[in-house]
Amino acid sequence: MRVSTMKIVDIAQRTPDWHEWRREGISATSCAVIMGENPDKTPLELWKELVGIVEPADLSVIPQVRRGVKFEPLALQAFEDKYGKMALPFCAESTAYPFIRASFDGVLDDKSPVEIKNLSETNHLEVLQLREHSKAFKLYRWQVMHQMIVSGARRGYLWFWSPKHEPCCLIVDWDDLLVRRIIQAEEIFWGLVMRGVPPEADPKRDVIPLDRLDLAAWRPLANARRAKESKIAELKAQLKVLTKEAKDLEAEILPLLGEFRRADALGVKVTSYEVAGTVDWKGVAHELEAVIPPDVIARHQTGSSMATRVSVDASYDESKAKPEPLPRIRQKVDAINETVEEPSQFFGTFWF
Repeated sequence: MRVSTMKIVDIAQRTPDWHEWRREGISATSCAVIMGENPDKTPLELWKELVGIVEPADLSVIPQVRRGVKFEPLALQAFEDKYGKMALPFCAESTAYPFIRASFDGVLDDKSPVEIKNLSETNHLEVLQLREHSKAFKLYRWQVMHQMIVSGARRGYLWFWSPKHEPCCLIVDWDDLLVRRIIQAEEIFWGLVMRGVPPEADPKRDVIPLDRLDLAAWRPLANARRAKESKIAELKAQLKVLTKEAKDLEAEILPLLGEFRRADALGVKVTSYEVAGTVDWKGVAHELEAVIPPDVIARHQTGSSMATRVSVDASYDESKAKPEPLPRIRQKVDAINETVEEPSQFFGTFWF
């Protein structure tokens, strides 16, 4: 299977026009999300961004992202110096599927994409040790595969570059079955974006949709919980003052022990003791430039358990709350003549 040639788009990356162009299609970074292989974002969260319900996070404020952009020209030059091949950055979209788009870090003469990754030091060292078995490769290979669908290349390259450590080039080869899965999944997902219809929420990762929540039962409980939160905040403020006053008194008591470490008089007991320092094992591994394999960590890890964290905004006022924005509908349902293809048995599965 081969996808038709790409259409090059004359647009500068990271400009307002570029952001707008990306919002009108599916970018390479979205591929892993749609395939259910991005641990940091779900298809529903991506859908909300594309239909305008939520604003995408501003990644430019993240230090690692800014560092990656800064070093990108150096990394690309290092690739060209090592392999003697010129890689040109540009934007393009698939001629067969115009909504499938890519912003290339670099493309070789044979249309093979070169995707640059400037990871944190820990993650880069993991790539050097585990290579195709590293978490970074397993995540970013989807991005390169998407880029290959746009360019029509049979091979792509993940170029992991670091200013401190040796670089690593890992190959992503074309896979007919995987490409079919990606195109089908992205086509279905883009259809949902066009019609403003949300994908199914993931019970383990997504916030439960309001239309699936019993608000009649939730509302009185939420009101009571917010009231308790206000009282808790008030008592915590009092406790903070009392705790400081107690510490101040203890600071006056301790000198009375002289050379002794223990005292017990008039209802106040004092015991001073040495506490051994903890070992920063991640720091040890970092200093030794070693990566602890996940299977080793798993053998020495206790069993997992379910925990619940509740956050409360005591100042929330339902009467003043703004309604959730409506999704942007690019294509009315009654304007669609063809039926939407249902996901195949492979949609959203991780089989290779």
